[in-house]
Amino acid sequence: MMEKRNYQDLYDALEHCEVDSDEEFELYKEMVVICEDSIKNFQDDLEDDGTRGFIPLELDHYAAPMDNLSRIYMKRGEYDKALHLLEQVLPMYRILEIYEKKYTYQRCYALKAMTECLDKLGWDNMAILCKYELKHLQQEVLESRENAGSCFK
Repeated sequence: MMEKRNYQDLYDALEHCEVDSDEEFELYKEMVVICEDSIKNFQDDLEDDGTRGFIPLELDHYAAPMDNLSRIYMKRGEYDKALHLLEQVLPMYRILEIYEKKYTYQRCYALKAMTECLDKLGWDNMAILCKYELKHLQQEVLESRENAGSCFK
């Protein structure tokens, strides 16, 4: 039986594998399993009275591998699997955006990917609604770039 690796081991292994390789794909899949299990622990944080010091920016450790794996699934034409991940990623980026405006760009990029998945899967009504949100989010990103200087460059 193969020993289960931790998140940091998987993250470190990513640095040593080729981009778009099967090895990278498998590493991201393992990372996402860890992330999906960890998200279940957020219920405690929702009930937190502030004494434990929940740091929402830690969500980036969950969002990034899910987002990256969704792009791999999209390249492989597995839009349903990509959509499942993006549905989880978007709320994470929204929470992160509350604390760090630079995540508006990440949310915009993920929403664009979600729109593509919805189009490919034939979910026309949802795609239209996401395109509407995307249009306004892109405008917000452009305005933020103008106001924030190099933050989004």
